[in-house]
Amino acid sequence: MREQVISFLKQFIDLEEKDILLIEELTTVKHFSKNEFILIQGKVCDFVAFINKGAFRDFYSIDGQEYSKQFFLEGGFCTDYASFLTGKKSLTYLQATEDSTVVIFEKKDVDVMYKTIPNFVQFGKLLAENLYITVTDIKASFILNSPEERYANMLINRPEVIQRVPQYMIASYLGITPEALSRIRRRLGKRTNTKTNKNYSCYKYLAYFIVFVI
Repeated sequence: MREQVISFLKQFIDLEEKDILLIEELTTVKHFSKNEFILIQGKVCDFVAFINKGAFRDFYSIDGQEYSKQFFLEGGFCTDYASFLTGKKSLTYLQATEDSTVVIFEKKDVDVMYKTIPNFVQFGKLLAENLYITVTDIKASFILNSPEERYANMLINRPEVIQRVPQYMIASYLGITPEALSRIRRRLGKRTNTKTNKNYSCYKYLAYFIVFVI
């Protein structure tokens, strides 16, 4: 069950057999059913989880209203990194949106890996840098882009999220209502259909031209 995360780590750092054995010894494989929580608001996040299978969402809950912060899919890590680093209580929830399997790295064991595995600190640095870039891009998008542009960017850059996550969760992530998201989807759908029809007309005309020439 840990082969996937080992392969992921090997993309960034060299691992000897003893390093792999240590990772296997210190990590735990856990299964979460759809809608089950891996982290509750108000608890300290003392782990980083590699997602073998499934998906999670990170969200705030304020007066019963949920605000999606981020989505995590298999092949990547999920955590509340601020809580993980500082030991402060988490402000968010982490919830499985599908039946999921993860490999848990507890903080105390990550500290052991930092001291024992060469270049593991480097991997932690790369993970932190990637997270910083992601958070910065998301914040910039809310200032520079309209909700429609943010949704269009998701269609291009994270289509699997659109396909697998309920629309009301995506709407809250974009900062709009589900009804507003439905209107955006209809508008984008009409534009796509218009472009498709134009392309079809061009191909149809070209076909007629080829037949005429032959």
